[in-house]
Amino acid sequence: MSTLALVSALKDHSEDFEFYPTTNEMLSAVRKDIQAILSDPFSDKYPIFSALDVGAGDGRALMRLTDGDRYAIEKSLMLVERQDRSIVTVGTDLFAQVLLDLRCDVIFSNPPYSHFGAWSEKIVREANAKLIYLIIPVRWQNDKSLQSAIESRKAETEVLAQFSFDTPDADRRARTVVDVVRIRLDKHSHNRGRSYRSNELRVDPFDLWFEQHFAPQSTVADCSNLDPKATIEARAKKRISTGRELITSRGLVQALSDFYQNDLSDLVGDYERICGLDPVLLGELGVSTEALAKGLKLKIEGLKHVYWRELFENFRPVTSRLATKTRQRVMDKLQASMSIDFTPDNVHALCAWLIKNCNQYFDDQLIELVERMTKKANVINYKSNVKTFAEEGWRYGRTPEIERFKLDHRIILECWKALDYGYFGDQSPTLDSTVADLLNDLMTVANNLGFETRHESPAGRRAWEAGQKVLFHFTDRKTGQRAVAFEAKAHKKGTLHLKVNQRLMCRLNVEFGRLKGWVRNAQEAADEMDISVTQAQAAFHSNLRLGNDALLALAAPLP
Repeated sequence: MSTLALVSALKDHSEDFEFYPTTNEMLSAVRKDIQAILSDPFSDKYPIFSALDVGAGDGRALMRLTDGDRYAIEKSLMLVERQDRSIVTVGTDLFAQVLLDLRCDVIFSNPPYSHFGAWSEKIVREANAKLIYLIIPVRWQNDKSLQSAIESRKAETEVLAQFSFDTPDADRRARTVVDVVRIRLDKHSHNRGRSYRSNELRVDPFDLWFEQHFAPQSTVADCSNLDPKATIEARAKKRISTGRELITSRGLVQALSDFYQNDLSDLVGDYERICGLDPVLLGELGVSTEALAKGLKLKIEGLKHVYWRELFENFRPVTSRLATKTRQRVMDKLQASMSIDFTPDNVHALCAWLIKNCNQYFDDQLIELVERMTKKANVINYKSNVKTFAEEGWRYGRTPEIERFKLDHRIILECWKALDYGYFGDQSPTLDSTVADLLNDLMTVANNLGFETRHESPAGRRAWEAGQKVLFHFTDRKTGQRAVAFEAKAHKKGTLHLKVNQRLMCRLNVEFGRLKGWVRNAQEAADEMDISVTQAQAAFHSNLRLGNDALLALAAPLP
């Protein structure tokens, strides 16, 4: 869809929040400056860094600026849907959340120009980043609120370039002249022409927020042993455990959000009352701004962690369907999001990101699994694949070019090591971790194909003996009967023998062929793989796919 067509669609859905995509020239100026500041002085490689785009649109700027972690705040759901799956949406409304705890290296924003001042001021005051890049009208230097925010952060500003949106390269033209402004928040120094940077910010954004909201005190007290985080976590957990009836009636997201807002309101209210006391009295009691700020910061951090963890526990039906490496990657992303505000919009944005990514991961991990098991003895050509394979093509662990193929239900894998007998070789055998991951991933993919394996013990927890078969079962979701999904034998010499349920292997092969683009429908799958049309129809599109109902389930009242 062209940008003009996209803008028209946004207007039709009342979601055009001044979407003017940043031009390539503007992004090139930002990229060049980032490289000059963040790159290794002894390397010409473009640096990898984390970035947040506030008002990210369809994510094109983030994709151009960094290969590192990408975070976005975007109000239009249509544009969020168009973002690359590597982009984590951490909020929908800038003014409905706090940026203090969202740590990243760079913040970028091309804000709506009708209120760029308030937008930019909030970013500058709350940014927990080394560098901010803003695409803003040239009149920004006359905005007193923005200038005050820059002064409060003791920041350095520099105009990198000046551009107009009324040029042929602008995807959406406007009579607006803008500056590309860099705002530097980190401590750094110059020595012999070389810039040295520090991860430390000149002014901590939380300290600035605290000073603005609470009365400053005149004394300084020792707070090195202050650790109120555990207390606030315990209080929040108690509120959740005693509020199960509200969770049931309101739905998980709304109930947890209400609990969080109540806890946060009580917490801030307590500190406001403390700061309203006579400064002389507080000084006599040894209470200081430093101690109060540290205590509040730790408590808010602990509060967010409790509620995000509670939500993540309810993600298990989704995350349990991910393969080993993929699951860890997703959980790392979720853990990194625990510092953002716990609001319904942020929760739904994160859930939408999870669902969008997981659907792709379900397909990717099926392809990866089959390709890991692709060896000469396990491959059967499609009927239309007339290529022949020379014996030497399979030597030395190489896989020759194959046009189209399926796996045999009997598989032999050559592993570096299948069983581990300990350092001295005198212990009872345990399954090698790499082989265990493979078998666990096979169970996960089988589950996603409709073979219920979630209650099976992981491969690494089972008893293994060389040459002895171990059975992995599934439960038929219609009859409730258990049957063998596959059996595995691990041998001392490092080989792993698998015998897979033929119905499971049929689904695995059909979906692999569909995802690779080798078969376009059930009839083609039946013709190529020598199976019945009925079998092909049951297998085609059988891999798990989450819909919006998975997101709505978190918001709906529990049964």
